[in-house]
Amino acid sequence: MIPDNISLFTWLDVEEVLVRLSQTGDWPNWLHYARTYWDQLSLSIHPGKTEDVKKWLACEFAPRFNEEKMEIELERDIDNESRVLPVFIEETDEQLGRLRVKPSFSRPVAIRRTVQEDQQEDEIKPHVVAFHSFKGGVGRTVQALALAMALVEKRKFKVLLIDGDLEAPGISWHFMQRMRPPISYVDFLSLIHGDPDANATKSIKLAANRLRDALVNGIYIMPAFRNMDKFMSLDIKPEHLVQGSKDKYILTRFLSKLGEELGVDFVIIDLRAGLSEISASLLLDPRVYRVLVTTLSAQSIKGTKLLMQLLARDAPSRRSDQPLPSVILSQVPGDYPSEALDVLKKEIQSDLESMWVPSDDSSNDEPTPICSVTAFDKDLAVLPESWDKAVGLIKKSRFSDDLAEILDWLPNVTQSVFGLEEKRISLSEYANSIIYAEAGNIADYMRIRPLNRLVSEFSTRVPIAVVIGAKGSGKTLTYLQLARSKEWSRFGSDGSRNIQVNAVVVPVLKPAILEPEAMAIVNEAKNNSAKNLRLSTPYSWEDVYDDIRDRIQEDVHESKWRDYWLDYIAWSSGFEVTKQGAGRRFLDYLRENKLNVVAIIDGLENYFLKLSSDEKEQTAVRSLLQDVPNWLEQQVSRPLGILIFIRKDMVLNALPQNSSQFIAVYRNYELNWSSVEALRLFAWISMKVNALESEKINMLQDLGKEQLAQILIPLWGRKLGRENSREAISANWVIYALSDYNGQLQARDVVRFLSLASNKSKGSSLDDRVLVPQAMKKSLLPCSQEKVKDAGSESKDLARIFDKIREIPDDKKLIPFSRKDLEIESNDLELLENSGVIRRDGEEYHICEIFRWGLGFGLRKRGRPGVIDDAKR
Repeated sequence: MIPDNISLFTWLDVEEVLVRLSQTGDWPNWLHYARTYWDQLSLSIHPGKTEDVKKWLACEFAPRFNEEKMEIELERDIDNESRVLPVFIEETDEQLGRLRVKPSFSRPVAIRRTVQEDQQEDEIKPHVVAFHSFKGGVGRTVQALALAMALVEKRKFKVLLIDGDLEAPGISWHFMQRMRPPISYVDFLSLIHGDPDANATKSIKLAANRLRDALVNGIYIMPAFRNMDKFMSLDIKPEHLVQGSKDKYILTRFLSKLGEELGVDFVIIDLRAGLSEISASLLLDPRVYRVLVTTLSAQSIKGTKLLMQLLARDAPSRRSDQPLPSVILSQVPGDYPSEALDVLKKEIQSDLESMWVPSDDSSNDEPTPICSVTAFDKDLAVLPESWDKAVGLIKKSRFSDDLAEILDWLPNVTQSVFGLEEKRISLSEYANSIIYAEAGNIADYMRIRPLNRLVSEFSTRVPIAVVIGAKGSGKTLTYLQLARSKEWSRFGSDGSRNIQVNAVVVPVLKPAILEPEAMAIVNEAKNNSAKNLRLSTPYSWEDVYDDIRDRIQEDVHESKWRDYWLDYIAWSSGFEVTKQGAGRRFLDYLRENKLNVVAIIDGLENYFLKLSSDEKEQTAVRSLLQDVPNWLEQQVSRPLGILIFIRKDMVLNALPQNSSQFIAVYRNYELNWSSVEALRLFAWISMKVNALESEKINMLQDLGKEQLAQILIPLWGRKLGRENSREAISANWVIYALSDYNGQLQARDVVRFLSLASNKSKGSSLDDRVLVPQAMKKSLLPCSQEKVKDAGSESKDLARIFDKIREIPDDKKLIPFSRKDLEIESNDLELLENSGVIRRDGEEYHICEIFRWGLGFGLRKRGRPGVIDDAKR
């Protein structure tokens, strides 16, 4: 039956009925094709199917088909005279071949059943981005130019921008005010159309060579015409290239080849508005990143949805590497209701999502439909002719932020080996320089959640806390950053917090070994505190050290040590230096002068060398950890605070009876590095030296593990090999390789791994990542060796066990191992297990990767290292 919205005025309406039948699948197998003319309808069918034709026409054109006369009745004329379209039938043995469809919005001459044509399998790089709009005047050209600028300035990519609107060129007018174009889009079309070489190699090289002189603001510009005299005579159009070519997406291929020859990362083309054949060849290529621009007007929205339907029908995205089109809602007024805008966005996103029809089961990941909003800007309503002025206005606008979703939607592109080599060098040098905080050359640092909690909980009062962390967890780094800040409010402020208490930072104890730059930082902080507190020269580091060593020899109670510690704080601030009881009087001085102080202490392991066995040392440290904070907590208005940075093993030695209870009190501030924090640190360091795009560096704290892993793909790839390899997921592999069996890893291990892997990646020809897989694997051995040293220096018991393991022959150090293999005492095995070095599996033991390599363990069974298999799981 004839659809309700079709009236049979002419033969074109009959053709429309047949076209819809071919698209919906209601096309008989015996019907080869149908051709409509102004004076007849011609049908080609299998022999002996004439009666079937009559029944089919009677059904589909009811009640307009006259079976006896074999004609379709059209609408009568003004005089009520009959008008008909005769039907002619031709029986033939012709077999129905595969229909080769050209990318076109026009109807085919012969209407046939729609047969799905094989999609082009080749991926195009650089990617082609096509801007289109159903109607003009919606800001399409401005959006295309703004995206090109954002890719160049924010992502540091190279871009070729083409004015493909051959009927109403926009970019061309502005560009011609800046310089005389060396080559145009029309020139390019003419060159490749007349090139006898199927790949048009010489023509593409010629065009690229000329375009090198058209680099403006970091963008290669190709206008529609070299001069506007050509505007009125257009001999070669994009659709002409498709005619006679076996490749129906020939224009996409040649544009991408041009971009490749030019060395750009993206080719952006601004297309003609409407359902124009000038735009069809690119819009109907599912590999092209199609950006549809519309305003909020009903006509523009409906036209855009119509275009989306056409694309869904004629150029659907059928594979995971074929993107959905995205939509930009342009020129949105600032006072437009946000609720209505959200409803419209969700509606468009839903329509886009329905276009995604994967044709294989290789991936379960579905794309997220993109519908962005760009605000109305009166300064951009009418762009000035001057290129520089137009670009200047776009830079001042919000477009850079509004197009963030579109930027994220575009794929990560392969960078040049030269660019990667620069990144490897800078990453290696920077990471190597910050492995040890004692160097003092880290002007900035990434604040992890424990430190965020510390700042958050002490925003209105001076902090009193014990910050526990293993060797390499960032204790000294945080201590130095506090000293560098000189004030608690400056240390705590990150732009989002309002630190209401202002306290002078006073370094009291420091690590024994500091490089000159770090030493200068703590000395400056100490002198600055005395000056701001209006006090005299503070007690020297050497005098504090000597005084502590002398008093350790005394047999005094913890309360006496509390007074000693308070005196050290006062003397280090320059208050009544060397006078006994100065610490108590210091609090009165601070209250009277309305001043606040936060004392910071680090490097206790250098002052208390026999803590594990000496009761006097234990008393001194126990007093510092318990009595001093408790006493300060009870002070009225509390002008004095304290932050103590200490290793966990020292806490266990100083508080053997209630250490777990004590650690629980300060659990929120413990410098534990989770897998998420570690990935965040990888990203943060890489972004600091532009080894990764740094746009999201301030958002890292809000990103989860999956989001961080995605951001890190340009650093080390998604897998530890090519995408189709059976290698482990890179992010999982790295976390597993650097973690112990308690799930703990340290910041120093992260930094050291980055330094080694980037250094070993230098000179690699692999061009899809900064860190190459082989370099990452080879970095495990030196990382593990240093980890064993750090753990041994932190725990004498572990050092003793490690020394014993090193003496065992390598042929016995195989994984898994038993107690008999290594002849290790059960108590030592228990210590290794509690420390996360090994884990027990029945009667056998496994050693984690971060310790395995440094202690010389091999695999009992042949195969790939366990780290890869475990990371896969």
